[in-house]
Amino acid sequence: MAHEFAHYEGAVGPEGTRRTVTYYGPVIGGLPIRAWHCEVCGLLRLTFPDGRREERRLFPGPQPGLLAEASPVDPDRIVYGMQPRVSGLTAQPAYIDELVREAGLEVPALQLQLPQIQLPDWDAVTWLTVTGLAAVGLGLFAVGILAVYTFSTPSVVTPLTVIIALSFAGLMAFRLGVAGVRHFFPAEPLSPSIAEAGRPTPVLDAAAKTAIGLLVLAACGLFAAGVLAVYWFATPGAEWPVVLASLVCAVLAGVVLIASAAWHHVAGR
Repeated sequence: MAHEFAHYEGAVGPEGTRRTVTYYGPVIGGLPIRAWHCEVCGLLRLTFPDGRREERRLFPGPQPGLLAEASPVDPDRIVYGMQPRVSGLTAQPAYIDELVREAGLEVPALQLQLPQIQLPDWDAVTWLTVTGLAAVGLGLFAVGILAVYTFSTPSVVTPLTVIIALSFAGLMAFRLGVAGVRHFFPAEPLSPSIAEAGRPTPVLDAAAKTAIGLLVLAACGLFAAGVLAVYWFATPGAEWPVVLASLVCAVLAGVVLIASAAWHHVAGR
């Protein structure tokens, strides 16, 4: 099992690009193999890419030059300037792709990375409390603005202040009630259901992420177009370009989803 190599031309970059990859490693009968040798007992284990396994018995102890690590580059040629021996046969595509991924030579395809928001793992009571306090804070901010933005305090400030105060008092009473129930009537935590424990984490492919991004742009554009249409007595000239750009984004999102579904159908995935 000398340090031989075989050529394989395969897709190792982004979709649509191809380049020639050279396999360097142990070869038996023209097939690249994975080999392992035990220096204590002399066991030689050979694994072929098609799943076949073979074992042989050699003399115990080190065997210099017996095996060569599988690699897409030839270390002997790079380090020592040696010329490798050619097997002249082709390696299997799956084995070459795995070898290229392990060596880090694969060029990842360009993907649209959307920002991810990680929400805290709170229970319903905590979420309700945080939402209520946020609403109270926004109400107090609105009251402060109404109290100083003109020379006289508007009449809406008094009822709004009363509503905010009653909401805060109700929120505190709710928290005290929850604390009392949990103290006097404790409950064991529920185990996760099979739907939560057994399902994997959903993963969006590049087509779905691109379509979602385009739909978000379309929704933002239509919202901006609605604001432009009503904020003044005459419709501004920017209304038509904004509407057209939003429609184009929505159409492109549909085209991306249809093309992705057609590709998966043709590829059989």
